[in-house]
Formats: sequence, structure tokens, C-alpha cells
Amino acid sequence: MRRFAEAVHVRTGVVGGTAPAPAQFLWRGRFYVVHDVLACWRERSAWWEASVAAVHGADLPTGDPVEDTLAEVEREVWRVEASAGRSSSAGVYDLCRPAAPGTAATPAPLDDGAWRLLRVSD
Repeated sequence: MRRFAEAVHVRTGVVGGTAPAPAQFLWRGRFYVVHDVLACWRERSAWWEASVAAVHGADLPTGDPVEDTLAEVEREVWRVEASAGRSSSAGVYDLCRPAAPGTAATPAPLDDGAWRLLRVSD
């Protein structure tokens, strides 16, 4: 398993009866098609990441500081099986995006620019 934290462009759609789910993504100039959603969960990142960013001068969102901090550290992770074309073998990819506060699953725009590739097992 390889770990990453790279931005990817994701298009959501219906995959295996799950909607909205990542249906396609673009990573390092290659186009991947999602064949199956293996799992989806919410996780909290290390609580200190938002605080450390603030100390080092990162711009903080405006609004309620408690709600903004909670929104930054919780994310949705999607484990998908995908391949980059017909001749390429399928691999398992973990994609994530910030979770919408207060909801279990909120549809996102087709590509909201917040998706990241976390792990690859191929």
C-alpha cells in the first residue's frame, strides 16, 4: 500500500447502486473509471492539524470557530476499485473529501476541488 495526499479531480455519479459516489477521477494526468465502491466511512484527522495550521499563519474560515474547526478535521473516505483504461488492471484507491458538517452524506458538486487521493493498493 502506498500513501499519498495528492489533489485529484473527481466526478460523482451512481456506482454499484451507491449515489453520489466517486465515479471517475483524474490523477497525475491519467483518467480512472470506478468499477465498484468497496466502502465509505467518515474519519477524524488528528485534532492538532487545524491548530498547527492556524499557529503557522493559515487563513481561518470566517464564522463559528468551533464549527469551522470540526468541519476541517472530519472527512469522508471512499475506498473504490478503479482502473485507468481497458488494458490496465484494477487497483484499490482511497479518495477523501472534507465531510459536510452535521450530515452523514451530502451530495457534492461534480468536482468541488476538495478531493484527495490517500492510499493506493494495486
